[in-house]
Amino acid sequence: MDDRLGTRFVAAVAAVDREALAACFTPDAEFHALTPNGLRERSGGEEAAALVAAWFGDSTELDVVDSRAEEIGDRLHLAYRVEGVELGEPYVVEQQLYCVVADGGIARADLLCSGFRPRA
Repeated sequence: MDDRLGTRFVAAVAAVDREALAACFTPDAEFHALTPNGLRERSGGEEAAALVAAWFGDSTELDVVDSRAEEIGDRLHLAYRVEGVELGEPYVVEQQLYCVVADGGIARADLLCSGFRPRA
């Protein structure tokens, strides 16, 4: 499995680049995200990318402070922690994705999000 896909995905999150995020998914990708606000599901790479970009779209600062990509059996595991500022309030958020990779892109992703937590 190619960990460059994970690197590209995290870089696209950090840049809040919807097009680059969409390029990480297959066109028919299935995306499931469990957040503190509940389950979010999207079909298609464009829709999945739009959801991820929307989470970070209002941030005035955004820095990836930790990330990793590794294989777990037949899945690509991505983990990243981001610190940002939204509406003048600093936050930290961590997300974990378990991905099925096909044709060089994410065909299915199951994401778990810590939620946007206040930071000092």
